[in-house]
Amino acid sequence: MNLIHKLLQKNKKIHFSLIDPDTQDPKEAGRIAKVCEDYGTNAIMVGGTTISNRKIIYDTVDAIKKNVKLPVILFPNSANSISENLDYIFFMMLLNSKEMKYITGEQFKGAPLVKKWGIEPISMGYIIISTSKKPTTVEKHVKLDKIHSNDINKAVDYACRVELLGMSCIYLDAGSGAEKPISNEMIEAVDNAIDIPIIIGGGIRNGDTAKEKIDVGADAIVTGTVIEKNMENIEDIIKKIHNSS
Repeated sequence: MNLIHKLLQKNKKIHFSLIDPDTQDPKEAGRIAKVCEDYGTNAIMVGGTTISNRKIIYDTVDAIKKNVKLPVILFPNSANSISENLDYIFFMMLLNSKEMKYITGEQFKGAPLVKKWGIEPISMGYIIISTSKKPTTVEKHVKLDKIHSNDINKAVDYACRVELLGMSCIYLDAGSGAEKPISNEMIEAVDNAIDIPIIIGGGIRNGDTAKEKIDVGADAIVTGTVIEKNMENIEDIIKKIHNSS
């Protein structure tokens, strides 16, 4: 049983706070993590689309671990972001990427480091859903087999692939700064098709939206941009997720 299953066994529905080391220094990251812990978040994710400096990742993780007792999980964009002070890593494939480096290449380079440093891997199928008129950061950096908001059958097909590949969870992400979150209809369809935990992120800015996603089948909600820009909303988001359990 990996960390995700343990958290869900204990909490039923969970919240992850995503901290991007590119947007603040390590000391501020530690402070933000502490606030999120006080509000009741279940884990801290560290990562971003553009960050690949191992030293910055190391310092950010170190500062967070000094401030909170929560699990800290790396959300990597490449093998270069793996640091030796990590306890957990989403060892993941961006399955609707058209570039093999995000499906097998970076994983090939990163696996020896994960083994060497004794980091606990959490296998994940990562899928980007395009919900915005303007491309999000990840859409600017990665060539994708695009899945739009109304491509529900396509999303379900990808989700089934994740489960059949034996991955422990799926992360459907609208991307950083997404204009709209992933639709309730898509989340519900995916939930009906698979039995592994579903993580949803992107475009979730308030508690009511987070509750909607939980109510139709999400097991975990990730918030990142709202932490940077509207910290006052985090408490309500986390409270409504936990009250939906």
